[in-house]
Amino acid sequence: MDIRTYGKDFDRYYENARKEVRFVRSKVYGVENVDGTGDLSVKYATEDGGLAREDFNLVVLSVGFQSSPELVNTAKKLGIQINPYGFCQTRDFLPVETNRPGIFVCGSYGGPKDIPETVMEASGAAGSVSAMLAPARDTLTRVKEYPEERDVSGEEPRIGVFVCNCGINIGGVVDVPEVRDYARSLDNV
Repeated sequence: MDIRTYGKDFDRYYENARKEVRFVRSKVYGVENVDGTGDLSVKYATEDGGLAREDFNLVVLSVGFQSSPELVNTAKKLGIQINPYGFCQTRDFLPVETNRPGIFVCGSYGGPKDIPETVMEASGAAGSVSAMLAPARDTLTRVKEYPEERDVSGEEPRIGVFVCNCGINIGGVVDVPEVRDYARSLDNV
């Protein structure tokens, strides 16, 4: 019955949708075919406890997210505590730490998350692992030997341009094909 927009710019998405979408606070308890029309009839309980029914030509089902039995089984094998919802138990201000030192969690193993939150947690888990490995840093390194360099001072410069087209995080802000085409038009690229 609630609409929560907790991620970056999710509130903007919701406000834009409100201009053209009718939101009805309710609890859906049934979806049925409407004979001969191809439409679907949605049955729901309203906030005041009344029952209602509306027909639509399209119904989008947003399903819940729950942990899998494999997640719980793996956690038991590793001795990791599980929260009441079946996800890995973490601490409020240390969201990648488990009850087992050296075992970290990120992404949906700790509960439902969106992609940016998952990426941030993955970075946090990697940083935590790196901190644990700090005492071993440089114990297995050796001086890298490079091949002899060739003198290219008299040659035309060659420039490589690499543009990441990573979904909407970059593609939503930068016109990647336009940047690519512009880079192609430059000399020595």
